[in-house]
Amino acid sequence: MTGALAAALALLLAPPPAAAPATPAELRAQQPIEELAADLAYGFCPLLLVGELKLDNSQLTEHGFGTKVEKLTDPRFGELSFLGAKRPDGEIAFGGAAGKACSVVVQGPKLPAVMARLKSAMVLTGLRFAATANLTPAPAGVAVETFRAPVDKQFLYLQLIDAGGPKPAVLAQLFVMDK
Repeated sequence: MTGALAAALALLLAPPPAAAPATPAELRAQQPIEELAADLAYGFCPLLLVGELKLDNSQLTEHGFGTKVEKLTDPRFGELSFLGAKRPDGEIAFGGAAGKACSVVVQGPKLPAVMARLKSAMVLTGLRFAATANLTPAPAGVAVETFRAPVDKQFLYLQLIDAGGPKPAVLAQLFVMDK
């Protein structure tokens, strides 16, 4: 075997060079949507509810959220502000209003996985969520499961919502009430 041929074979058989390690932001962008939904609902929502998290937080940008704030009016909670992110595995919105409510809304092909992860991750909060009656009747085509946990002489409510229709979605909505 000639030296040139041996060198060519060595190049072909050599392992590819190692890729540069991913940055934390790149790793967060690769996080499956069901994991992100649970992180937002159980990690970020409590901070938003108590006013310690603003929508211009760099952690949200690192998760792929844009900076454009969309506002909508909720009949129960008033004006809510949301950020959105389009990801390879679906679309996700996060927001609410401090002291009132926080919501995570997911659309896309992984809705069953999102709902399953939201249910299984409740325990990670350290709170004792227990199923309770829905506060209002669910609209047709919408399934609502309501849970609550005692927190500082109040209750943190969690509603997991499976909304069918032409644009199906899974939602986690958290809010605080006295009863």
